[in-house]
Amino acid sequence: MPPFPRTARTGGAIGLTPSERSPVSIGQALREATAMETWLPAPPRLSEVTERLLGYIRETVPAVEAAAGRRPVECPVRRSAFAAVQEALYRCGAGPGNGYASAITFARSLGKAAGDLMHQQRRLQRDGGR
Repeated sequence: MPPFPRTARTGGAIGLTPSERSPVSIGQALREATAMETWLPAPPRLSEVTERLLGYIRETVPAVEAAAGRRPVECPVRRSAFAAVQEALYRCGAGPGNGYASAITFARSLGKAAGDLMHQQRRLQRDGGR
């Protein structure tokens, strides 16, 4: 399925498959994705941001799962980290619907999920000794 059906943007399918290194930093992608309420990017830029967020989630999920898995089962940080992983994977699997507005909603949801995943990863690293 094209990333933005019915918008004349017929790029490759969006998925959790490896691709070349993105020129967009994760911080920039997060800022752009979460600012899409007030700023509407051009379809090529939206595609770049979406791909970067998907790549970040793909790279970060295993690290967060591994770090959280080393914690005791009753640890609230562990539960929060696994919840963030599940949410990120769910949002990746949902994919964009038909049209540009749906692609923007998809990118925004990925931005929120990636931001939470980043927060949990930093939390696990900071509290690593506990």
